[in-house]
Amino acid sequence: MPRFYVHLLFVLQATFVMSSALYAENQTSTFTPVTRWDRDYNIQVTPYSMNDASVPGLQSFAAGAYGDDWVILAGKTGGQHSFTTANRSAWVINPVTQQAWERALDDSMSGLSAHTVNSLSASNPQSYQKGNTLFITGGYVYETDADNFTTYKELTAINLPELIDWVKTPETALPQNTILQTTGPEGDGTIYEGGFFQVTGGGMYELGGKTHIVFGQLFNGPYSGDGGYQKYTSQIRSFEIDYDHGTGSLSFSNPTVTPNGGDPSQFRRRDFNTFPVLSKNAETQEDELTGVTLSGVFYEGEGLWTVPVEISASGVPTMEDPATNPSVFKQALNGYESAKLGLYSKSTGEMTEILFGGITGNEFVDDPSTGNLVYLSSFPYTNQISAVTIDANGDYSQTYLGDFPSIESPTGSPWLFGSNAEFFANPDLTLLEDDIIDLDSLSGTTLLGYIYGGIASGGPDGGFGGTSIASSQVFTVEFVPVPEPSAGWIIISGSMLMLGIRRRWRDKH
Repeated sequence: MPRFYVHLLFVLQATFVMSSALYAENQTSTFTPVTRWDRDYNIQVTPYSMNDASVPGLQSFAAGAYGDDWVILAGKTGGQHSFTTANRSAWVINPVTQQAWERALDDSMSGLSAHTVNSLSASNPQSYQKGNTLFITGGYVYETDADNFTTYKELTAINLPELIDWVKTPETALPQNTILQTTGPEGDGTIYEGGFFQVTGGGMYELGGKTHIVFGQLFNGPYSGDGGYQKYTSQIRSFEIDYDHGTGSLSFSNPTVTPNGGDPSQFRRRDFNTFPVLSKNAETQEDELTGVTLSGVFYEGEGLWTVPVEISASGVPTMEDPATNPSVFKQALNGYESAKLGLYSKSTGEMTEILFGGITGNEFVDDPSTGNLVYLSSFPYTNQISAVTIDANGDYSQTYLGDFPSIESPTGSPWLFGSNAEFFANPDLTLLEDDIIDLDSLSGTTLLGYIYGGIASGGPDGGFGGTSIASSQVFTVEFVPVPEPSAGWIIISGSMLMLGIRRRWRDKH
C-alpha cells in the first residue's frame, strides 16, 4: 500500500464554532470550539504490512503485550453487531517478525472448562495489563449452558508469557495457573445489580492500588428482538486484586461502589474512551494519576454525552454541570471507544490523549461557511483523528489532527477505521504509569507503536444498512518533530530580503 502521512502542520490556526441549532438528544446543544493541531511535532499514521502472516480480523477484544508479542483474546470476528461471531481462540501477533499464531481455547490440552472458554470469547469485556498479567472482567457472549446471551460475571487473570508459549508451541499443555478466574458476589439491586464483575462496554484500569470498572452495562438475552434486558451500571466499582501466580491464587478485597445504586443523570454511559491521566498536584507539584472518561452513549437513551467525567484515585467520579457552568469542556469529535494513546510532559504538566477514528458526532471540514465543524446526527463512523489536551491548570481543549490513510473498500469508498481498535505502545519507549508515553523523552522521528483491529466500516452508516468488517489491518504510529528553520536558512533569507530592499531603493532613486 502507498505510504500515507497524517499532515498535522498548518500555517494558521483556525477556530471552529458550532451553529446555534439545538441538538436535544445530546447532553449539550453546543460543543467546545475545535482548533487545528499546531504543536512542534506531528503524528504520522502509515499502513503496515504483515506480509504473509495470517492476521485475524477482530474487534472489541481484550489485549495485552509481552515484549514485541501482542496477546489477543475474546472479541468478535465480524463487523458491527455481529454477536454470533465470537473469537474462541488465543492469538499472538508479532509486528516485528511479521508473524501470527493461533490456538483454540477449547483445545484438548488447554484444560479449560466450557464456561471459561465462553467467558474468554466475550465481546466488549473490560481489561488492563499490570506487569506480565492481563486482567479481564465481564463481556457479552452466548452461553451454551444457559442457551442464551449473557454478560459474564468473572474476574480473570492471565499470565502472558505462559499463554504466549502455549499458543506458539502445539501439542503442549497449558500450565495450570496460566488462566485463573473468580466470581464476584451478586448485588441486591440497591447498591448494584447483577454480579460485581458483570459488566460489558465499560472501562477498567488501576489507580492508587485499586482497580476500577468504569460505567458500562449489564446485558442479558439477545441484543435485538424480544427477551433482552439491559441495565447501565451508572457507577464505578472499585476493588483490590489479590493475585499470586505461583500459588494459583486469585481473589479480591475491599470492594466499593460509587455512587450506590448508580446515577443515570451523570454516568449512564458505555462504549466511551476512558483512560488514566497524569497531572501535577497543585499543592505538592508531584505527578499524580487519576482517570478521565470522555463522551460515550447513550444520553437519555438517544444521544452522546459531551462533558467528561473525572475519576479520583479512590474511584469517585465527578462531572461538572453544563447548566451551571456553560463554559465547561464539551467534546465534539471521536465520541465512541477507539484506539488511543496518551502523552504526558513532566516539564509542562500537560496531558494529551490522541483518539484515532471510531464514531463521531461532528466532523471537521474545510468549509468556512459551516464554521469548519459539521454536526452529524446519525453519529457516523469516521477516519478523523483528534486530541483532547488537559493543561497544567486542568483546562481542556480539543484539536483536529488529520485522518487515517485512505484504503479503498469493495464499494469504492475508503474504509473507516478505529472503532474498538487497540493501540500497542512500542516497548522500547520510555513509558510512565499505565503506559502513558513520556513526551519529554522523545526526540527525532520515533515509532510510538501500532494500531490493530477494530471495526472497519465501508461507509459512515456501518452495519446499519452499510458494510462493516472486523479489521485485520495494522498501522504504525510515529512521532515526527516539525522541522525548525536552520540558522543558515534564516541568514540566507535575511540576505535575500536586504538585497530586495536595496534593489527597490535603487530603482526608485
